[in-house]
Amino acid sequence: MTAATKSQGTPAPNNTGAGGPVTVKRTLSVFDLVVFGMIFMVPIAPFSILASVANTSHGMPALAYVIAMVAMLFTAFSFDLMVPRYPSSGSIFVYASDEINGPVGFVVGWLMLLQYLITPAVMLIMAGLAIHEYVPAVPVWAWCLIFLAIITVIAMRGAGATVMVDKLALVAELIVLLLFFIFGVIYVAKNPSVAHFSFEGFYNPGHFEMGAVMSAVSLCALSFVGFGSVVTLDDQSLDPKHGPSRAMIVIVLILGALYMAMSLLTMCMDPSGKLMAANPNNGFYLVAGLAGKWLGVLCAVANALALGIFTSLSGMTAGASLLRVMAKDDALPSVFAKISPKTRVATVATGFVAVLTLALIFIVLPIGMTTGAKISNYGALSTYFMLNIAVIWGLGIKAKILEHGKFWRTIIFPLIGAIVTGVIFCSLGGEVLIVGTVWLVLGIIFYYVWTKALHHTPDLLSDSRAKGETKAQRIARNAQADAHAKQVAQNVLDQQTAADSMSNESSKA
Repeated sequence: MTAATKSQGTPAPNNTGAGGPVTVKRTLSVFDLVVFGMIFMVPIAPFSILASVANTSHGMPALAYVIAMVAMLFTAFSFDLMVPRYPSSGSIFVYASDEINGPVGFVVGWLMLLQYLITPAVMLIMAGLAIHEYVPAVPVWAWCLIFLAIITVIAMRGAGATVMVDKLALVAELIVLLLFFIFGVIYVAKNPSVAHFSFEGFYNPGHFEMGAVMSAVSLCALSFVGFGSVVTLDDQSLDPKHGPSRAMIVIVLILGALYMAMSLLTMCMDPSGKLMAANPNNGFYLVAGLAGKWLGVLCAVANALALGIFTSLSGMTAGASLLRVMAKDDALPSVFAKISPKTRVATVATGFVAVLTLALIFIVLPIGMTTGAKISNYGALSTYFMLNIAVIWGLGIKAKILEHGKFWRTIIFPLIGAIVTGVIFCSLGGEVLIVGTVWLVLGIIFYYVWTKALHHTPDLLSDSRAKGETKAQRIARNAQADAHAKQVAQNVLDQQTAADSMSNESSKA
């Protein structure tokens, strides 16, 4: 139920200003969403974890990134089907709520929170480790706190400031990446005795082991999962039905190609992998330094800024947005739904993410960057798996949207996505699976207390109802759209048949 009709539990905040209800602005174009997603995923993301990915995959990081890209691409296709049907920044938890049921939807949202709440801390630690390599006098935790203070101030200023910073960051990161490609290729060409061009970074039959590769995929998936964060901003998108899904497919394809090329070149520069094996946290910067020490320093500083400010900022924005939407739907305490009339920012949610990130920095540091990244991936991969299941069950089986190629889109593609993400999920490792499962159990307990003991009734489809659209009306609208698409396809087929018939008659004449 919406805030206006709830009779039990704490009502959602009114968020009413002098001019009426306070809502977030719709200012983000498809290009803005692509920028946001690419920044969250980071074009130079492999800089921080490439050494670990290379060591784990036995020298085949490019293969690991390709497999992760395939999983995310099929998942992006599932987003493409769901986003037009559910224009809500709740994303996957909304889909699962309607296509499966409410409790499952809440659990999916809870798993999304695991990803979005821990990611800023992981990114800040990666940034701190990168810059600590060259400024060892300042401890890692101190760099994390500096970056955290900066991103909190920016996040409180609103999406307009965030997008402006994101665009500047993206240009800077692509310039650094271009420099690495140019001088990396020059280094390999000039030093054939210690480096050479090859595709062993993609596949080396002498060292290939599927289990090792999939374990590496579970780590490098961190560089891809950010594309789903785009959907948390669709209530700020100028085209909420099509913009986010289009942006996600573009993001996955572009960055997948960049990650693979970057991994291949790195292995060409260090074919033995000894430099990265000796330093799993910052080994990439040592490899880049082979082409010139200045390049190693530049890559480290650029990645520290990218992760410490831009990516962490995107993570904080996405996490606060998810908290706000779930609170607005009465799935979390209503205080998280409060929006500042002046900045249009969910200040309480943003502040909560900032404080939690501060605590998580000192929790994740002792267990290691790699483990922290995989815990974040537990939330991402499990929710992506459920997204594909929601498409198969809701659109393919229940709605039977199977005609004119839809069978591939509603059954085959999401099945492939579910299988690949499921395999990657199972490769996270025992400790990570235990931590993630504990979080999952806590979510189930919270849901039971929230709904049974505190008498709240989460309404995860409130955005549609707020627009006066019931579930039956939404289903009818989607059915009408599918029927229209079917009719268009039939018309094209009829026209083609008529054209072929006329061509045959002309030939006979």
